[in-house]
Amino acid sequence: MSVRRSILILILTTLILPIAVFALRSRQSANDEPQQASLQLYTVGTGTVENTVSAVGQLRAAQSVSVTAESGGRVVELNVTLGQNVAAGDILARIDSRDARIAFDQAAMQLEMAQLQFDRLLAGPDDAQIASAQAAVQAAQGAASAAVNAVSDADIQAAQLAYDAALQALADAQTARSTAPGGQPQAAYDLLEAQIGQASFNAEIARLQLEQLQAGSPGQTGAAYAQVNLAQAQLDQLLAPPTDAQIAQAEAAIAQAQIQLDAAQRALDQTAITAPVSGVVTALNVELGSLATPGLPLVTVTRIEPLEMVVSVDEIDVRSLTEGMPVTMRLDAIPDVTFDGRLARIAVTPTNENGIVTYDVRVEITEAAEGARVGMTAEAVFVIDQVQDVLTVPNAYIRLDRTRNLAFVNTVTSDGSLVEMPVELGLQGRDVSEIISGLSAGDVIAVDLSGDSLSLFGG
Repeated sequence: MSVRRSILILILTTLILPIAVFALRSRQSANDEPQQASLQLYTVGTGTVENTVSAVGQLRAAQSVSVTAESGGRVVELNVTLGQNVAAGDILARIDSRDARIAFDQAAMQLEMAQLQFDRLLAGPDDAQIASAQAAVQAAQGAASAAVNAVSDADIQAAQLAYDAALQALADAQTARSTAPGGQPQAAYDLLEAQIGQASFNAEIARLQLEQLQAGSPGQTGAAYAQVNLAQAQLDQLLAPPTDAQIAQAEAAIAQAQIQLDAAQRALDQTAITAPVSGVVTALNVELGSLATPGLPLVTVTRIEPLEMVVSVDEIDVRSLTEGMPVTMRLDAIPDVTFDGRLARIAVTPTNENGIVTYDVRVEITEAAEGARVGMTAEAVFVIDQVQDVLTVPNAYIRLDRTRNLAFVNTVTSDGSLVEMPVELGLQGRDVSEIISGLSAGDVIAVDLSGDSLSLFGG
């Protein structure tokens, strides 16, 4: 039964119940015989009674996602059309990726080089590298020996003779000055002094030349031995194991190269526009060859399954609802088919329209009916309470006396007459109610459809 039908019955009850009660009493006082043709009979039996809350809404898609470009560029590939079904991860479009591809290749090469240098550091030198370094040491040592042995013994002997001669000349000049007779002009004595100075200078030059030849060339030999030290240091460094600092530096280079490669990979991936969820393309705001702007929606993908709906529930009824409780759904378009749902969420804040306070309740469809579509009107029925295997009577057979809070049904006697029987009601549902006392299974009750005796359930 839809909500609109329930409202119609309530209106009819309000308008007709006084007339019906009056007609019933008139019939009872006149002791009119019931017309069998106008009676609708019901045999009391056991069944299930549910206390429910109903609300009407429209089916809608569970999720709608706008897909945007994370990087700008020209659209070089467009793989979808409006209304097309797509799966999560499908490539909807591509942006020109040439620059991103070049950057990725360069970053990959940098990482490969950093890894190669690290591997070489841990592996140490190979035989060829060691042999080359040892040869460099030997060559430097040979060059140093050649620099030391560049002066011959004859050169040193000649320099020694020259130095001896210079010393003798100095001695002769000093003797000539000391033995010079007196009474000579002063100029003669000054000449002898000058001769001593010249001889002394010549002797010093000869001495320095002799020492230089004996020691070799200081500049050449010093440079030669420095080259030996350098070659030996390079060999020692080559043979030494890598230090912790060298290993840490090489590892840092690899880590930095990996970061750059990851960033390049993300930039390359962003050129492919993919579907975030499975669904239907419901909006297409891009064309092949157009420019994509970061942040602006390109494609909208709507997840059609599972469906959901949002209904407004009165503030009194919403107190009986709990998240997670099952829901039975009925479609106006397919009235004879029911399907299942689940109460997903109750709004925290209410909606107040013209003094009527309601709360939005979101229902997830767990088993949709075949043919259910977005936008269809549906009724959600929330089962608040339920009893099973109890005596039940359709509400249409029950008359309520609200002033005395009593309920009555018309039982059919063996002679076919109607007798009003008070009954005690238990759980009152939308269509049937529980009978606690007053009837037994197998009893026959009736409602007069002629209009002379109209009983409507006033719950």
